Amino acid sequence: MLKKSKILRRLIIILFYLGISTGAIVLYGPFENIRKMVIGSVLTSSHPWYIEPFYSEETLAKYRPVSYTSMEEATMEGRDFSGIHDDQIDVVSIDTKKYSGKMIVVHDPKRVHVAITKELGTVGQTVSEMVKDAKAIAGINAGGFDDSRGRGTGGVPMGLVISHGKYIFGDKDEEGPMIALSKDGALTIGSFNYQQLQNMGVQEAVSFGPLLVKNGQSFLKPSDDTWGIAPRSAIGQREDGAIVLLALSGRGNGGIGATLMDCANEMIKNGAVMAANLDGGYSTELYYKNDFLVTPSNPMGERYVPTSFVVAGGNQ
Repeated sequence: MLKKSKILRRLIIILFYLGISTGAIVLYGPFENIRKMVIGSVLTSSHPWYIEPFYSEETLAKYRPVSYTSMEEATMEGRDFSGIHDDQIDVVSIDTKKYSGKMIVVHDPKRVHVAITKELGTVGQTVSEMVKDAKAIAGINAGGFDDSRGRGTGGVPMGLVISHGKYIFGDKDEEGPMIALSKDGALTIGSFNYQQLQNMGVQEAVSFGPLLVKNGQSFLKPSDDTWGIAPRSAIGQREDGAIVLLALSGRGNGGIGATLMDCANEMIKNGAVMAANLDGGYSTELYYKNDFLVTPSNPMGERYVPTSFVVAGGNQ
């Protein structure tokens, strides 16, 4: 018995040493790309304070990710997709060594709407609940939400929310990063206030970013891609008007995860002429026909979120 206890103690010491030394190598070792990815991942998670004690503010600023507010205007404004009446939805599988995922292509962009939690200001809902409540066929998590010190309940959205042409939430005077759809199905991404969105005839809008693709090219520079590796969600639009909804797995569930640049590249590869990042991490999921195409990486199951993009039911 004594011998076994000594072996166990030594094993614990060895594991402790390995954990400390590995952490030190990652945080302070010579591997710059690994350090950038680790710091970026933590700073964009729900718990950025985990990493803050280990570095000076100057060092953190060097690795601090590009803001989700990083925007330039990218728009299909003026394009009229109202004549599209196509119930087709294509499902595209994505499988790489680093991440896997799914993309759905909604041929009629007017089918895409913003759904909101029934307990706005208090607690969020899961995407699958919102899809069912809207009698929709598909859904993906959408805008960000206030998550103070990682204890947010998903009930308070970031920025403005507009659904079916109605103002739902947010400061009407404040200009912020918006992902919006007009009544004719044209996607617009950029920084706007409520009146500007009204002037554009916006029917659906949430706040998040950054912009990923503009004019069929990546908006991001390599130095911007510091959000680390995690599950990712994004929305985009093709030249023919089809809306593209993308979800990429990570954190051990279908891979280790994707970068923002990975999202941009997948969007471009599949024909998106513009695209924006949606809330990711534990929020990421893609739900279609009463099942998950991409399951949440959250070990507790679906996260409670304030908004989702849902696809109105058709003949499929």
